[in-house]
Amino acid sequence: MAAPDLIKTECGESGPSLLFIEPYLNHSHGAFAKGIMSHVPARWTLLGLPGRFFRWRMRGAAAYLAFQARRDLERPWDGLICSSMLGLAELKGLCPSLAEVPSLVYFHENQLCYPVQGKAGQTQQDRDLYLAFSNLTSGLAAKRILFNSDYHKREVFAAADAMLKRLPDAVPADLLKVLYEKCGVRPVPLEVSEADGLARTKNQGNLRIVWNHRWEHDKDPETLFSALFKLAGDGQNFQVAILGPRSANYPKVFDLAGDILGGRLVHLGTVEDRREYWGWLFWADLAISTALQEYQGLSIAEAVWAGCRPLVPDTLVYPELYDGEFRYPADRLYDSLLPLVQKPELARGAAYCRMTEQLTWPKQQKGWQQEIKELLAR
Repeated sequence: MAAPDLIKTECGESGPSLLFIEPYLNHSHGAFAKGIMSHVPARWTLLGLPGRFFRWRMRGAAAYLAFQARRDLERPWDGLICSSMLGLAELKGLCPSLAEVPSLVYFHENQLCYPVQGKAGQTQQDRDLYLAFSNLTSGLAAKRILFNSDYHKREVFAAADAMLKRLPDAVPADLLKVLYEKCGVRPVPLEVSEADGLARTKNQGNLRIVWNHRWEHDKDPETLFSALFKLAGDGQNFQVAILGPRSANYPKVFDLAGDILGGRLVHLGTVEDRREYWGWLFWADLAISTALQEYQGLSIAEAVWAGCRPLVPDTLVYPELYDGEFRYPADRLYDSLLPLVQKPELARGAAYCRMTEQLTWPKQQKGWQQEIKELLAR
């Protein structure tokens, strides 16, 4: 009998036999899995679980898979790829046939510095050290560790160093040195084929703004709406589309948007259809991030590739990706947004797409193929 929560996908007819395990198949993790299986030739098998209950996924996924997917796990694999949501060391212990399979762990995010709901500034003292240490043991069990940005890699090793200094005893010697020697950086590529045939028109009139992030506290929608509400209160005219997936316990500031912004708010809600989603990005002039946590910024990168001018915080990963003219200082979103609202032509006309062209799958494909080739080399 098939396990009801297990998601299994197979593709590819030639090449090495590769197993991709993703215990948290939300949109971004799922898009990466789909992308690498499409762009790296191999005989792929994806084993996944729905993207919900992330703490339980990290604690329970290895045991669940060992019971419910053992027949697949015990097949002869040339390589294994997983995200940091999997306790790789635990799975290899539960399925000894995987012990010698060369494995790559990809860090979309991490549990050493990732904020919990409502606590984007969470301190090390508040963290679940089991989940944090699980990220490190997964790295120890892997042949290769990849991060989606250099900023992310630096943050993880700084947080890991601080965490290890807090532990009472029996800390493995040279643990971080061993992990660091396995590390590299490769961004999640953009799947721009979804936008084939779409084109940007020459916009006129009021500035068109898009905010296309998860409706969660770590994306700080309060800062976004504070600036938009003030602009509306000042009588400034603009149009804004609020996209992105809505969580079950989303910040309630979203519920105020319609009453305060009125006709300025042209869309509020998740856009499930990817073609329609890209259509909104081509519609907009300006893409805003208000993130308190960001390791790559895929949503902004997608909007920029579609021709939007970015307006992002002067912190996190963004200085690694965008020049200073596209970044705003902390607590200064309104001040940076106002001139663009008053003169929309300042956000129009430039070839912003060039800034993220190198992040697309056509540009990143060879690099990822080389990573897999080196992973499989004995």
